[in-house]
Parts: sequence; structure tokens; C-alpha cells
Amino acid sequence: MKRLKNTRLFIIETSAVLFVKHGFEATSLSMITKATGLTKGAIYGNFTDKADLGLACFEYSFSGIEEGIKSALERKGNHRGKMRAFFEFYRSYPKIIEKWGSCPLVSFGIHSTYNSPQLLEKVNEAVHRIETYLTEVLKAGLNANEFYLGIPESVFAKQLFALMQGGVSQSLITNDFKYLKNTASYLEYLFESATKN
Repeated sequence: MKRLKNTRLFIIETSAVLFVKHGFEATSLSMITKATGLTKGAIYGNFTDKADLGLACFEYSFSGIEEGIKSALERKGNHRGKMRAFFEFYRSYPKIIEKWGSCPLVSFGIHSTYNSPQLLEKVNEAVHRIETYLTEVLKAGLNANEFYLGIPESVFAKQLFALMQGGVSQSLITNDFKYLKNTASYLEYLFESATKN
């Protein structure tokens, strides 16, 4: 049983990089068998189909990002400090892009749009979880009178995350991480300016 678990994890770890870098549709079974050194039968002995493997690879590749965001937003101190840690996390996000060859959220989101509704649903769930984490911190900061928002915290959180992911996308398109770093810094500036009591 342990060997099967290890084989499954090995397939996920190896395939996740391919899916993130090349996209869901472009990652072929032959690419996966070549990268893993396993047979088609070994792959499908652990996963029902490519979509099943894709789901596991998305969850694996995004889990580290989600944990990083949660860790930033759960840090000790006040809620403004938690938001500052969130912006800092995104200034260091190029390390994640370099590790995976792209952004798991962007790659799986775009490449599953027309190819795998089930995978796209998982990506959407992940986006909503991050928006919820942000909303909770913003709401707690409001309740503690640490800052003021002129709009509902859920709307602020959605727009903030959408703009941040826009910076990620622009960096990927141009191969220039300044877009992402500058976006994170600019959004932090806007947050600090817009939320003063």
C-alpha cells in the first residue's frame, strides 16, 4: 500500500510541473510516461484518466501557494500587518513561478476553461477560498477599527485578488517580474491610502 502511495505521489509531483508549464491540453500521456519513466498502465493504475491526474496535480501545485497566503494572513499582529504580509508574499511570488515554470492558478485556470469543466471548477473553488481568507482579515480589521473600507469587504477582497493575479499574468506574458512586484507594491499603497481611518 505504501509503495502505491509513493508511486501516486511521484506521478503527481512529476506531472504537476508538466501541467503547469505546458497546460492541461498540451500535456500528453507520452510526456508524462517519459518524465516519470512509468508505463501508461502504471499511470492509469493510479488515476482513472487525465482529468483525474490533472485535478491531483492542481491541488498539489496550488497547495503550497494557498498555505503561503494563509500563513501571511494568519501572522501575529494586527490585521493591517497581515495585509502587508500578503503583499510581501506576492512580491516574492516570482520564486513560485520559477519553481513551476508558470503560475499554477493561472495555468490550470486558462487551460481548463474549454477542456475540463471539473478542473475549472476546482480552480474557481481555489480562487474563492483565497478571496474568503482576504475577506475575513478585512472584516476583522474593520471590526477592530484598524482601518476603514468604503465598499463591502468581500468586494474589496475580490478586486484586490483579481488585480494581483493580473500582475501575475502580465509578468508571465512579458517574462518580466517587475510587473508583479510593482503591482503588489502599488496595491499595498492603494490599500494603505484607501483604508485610513
